[in-house]
Amino acid sequence: MEEMNIREFSRRYTKKDNAIAWRETVVTVLAYAVFIALAVAYVHVWWVVVPATVLAGLMGVRIYMIQHDCMHGAFFTSKRLNDVLGEVLSPVSLSPYVATKYNHNLHHAFVGNLDHREAFEIDIMTVDEYRNAPILRKLWYRFYRSRFTLLVVGPFVLYLILRRFPRNGIKTGVKWVVLHDAMVLGYFAFMYWMAGWAGVLVLLGSIYVGSTFGAVIPYVVHNFEQVYWGRKPEYTYQKGALEGSSVLRFGDWFDRLTLNIAYHDLHHLNANIPAYRLKHCYEESGDLLHSYEIGFFEAMSCYGWKLYDEEAHKMVRFSAARLPGAAGTPAE
Repeated sequence: MEEMNIREFSRRYTKKDNAIAWRETVVTVLAYAVFIALAVAYVHVWWVVVPATVLAGLMGVRIYMIQHDCMHGAFFTSKRLNDVLGEVLSPVSLSPYVATKYNHNLHHAFVGNLDHREAFEIDIMTVDEYRNAPILRKLWYRFYRSRFTLLVVGPFVLYLILRRFPRNGIKTGVKWVVLHDAMVLGYFAFMYWMAGWAGVLVLLGSIYVGSTFGAVIPYVVHNFEQVYWGRKPEYTYQKGALEGSSVLRFGDWFDRLTLNIAYHDLHHLNANIPAYRLKHCYEESGDLLHSYEIGFFEAMSCYGWKLYDEEAHKMVRFSAARLPGAAGTPAE
């Protein structure tokens, strides 16, 4: 009953406001353009180009968040306007709109469902699966789940290379993938035409910052120790949404930068809530919503959780797979 109550309550906040949506879009795109231009103009002045490139990368994250809301049809009142803007923003977000929209909706449909992990954004194995896996699979999974992969190189490779050939891209339409990749190539060509290789390097730097920073969000909100994963018939969509997602409490500046995506359990419960109303809905929900809140330091510790223990109902470290009943042993 409580889950139904919060779901019904959340519907009060699903009204779209085109004026707010346009304001957020214009401010974000202008800020991104200014920081990119500033970095290019002062490319030989390190104390200007470095912070300008970082800020451009962070604005790139915000542009992706706008695109993300468009994927859910939650930003503007018009479905067509959501789709057009989502496609137009794709060269900056480096996310082909149509394929990413399809894949992201699968992620929402099966959040916390162990029987549909192919829709999850981060590969996850259970303790039993890891114990019984071939050695090469174990080695690959360890490399994949390492901090080096998840934080240093993985996000950059994902956005710059892998998303040029997105999962389900053939199913959702090759023409849209080709269009998106042509737009990305055109953006790089424009930067080269404007500022030579210095412009390209500034763009790559902003992409590295944006992809690395942005990748922390989906990882942490779904990879905390007490996260829920289940199988039917015990699994339900609402349980997966509310207990398979957390809330990041990184401060007001973080909420503004990321368009409130930190309130992720509520977003998964009702993706029709526009980003600009999500925090307000969360704050007004009172006792209806029992979120698992994560601060900055706990967020960094989340990278130590590697496997899901179905018996203990929590994430554990690799050391838990050594012997049955060892979940919770110290990190390796």
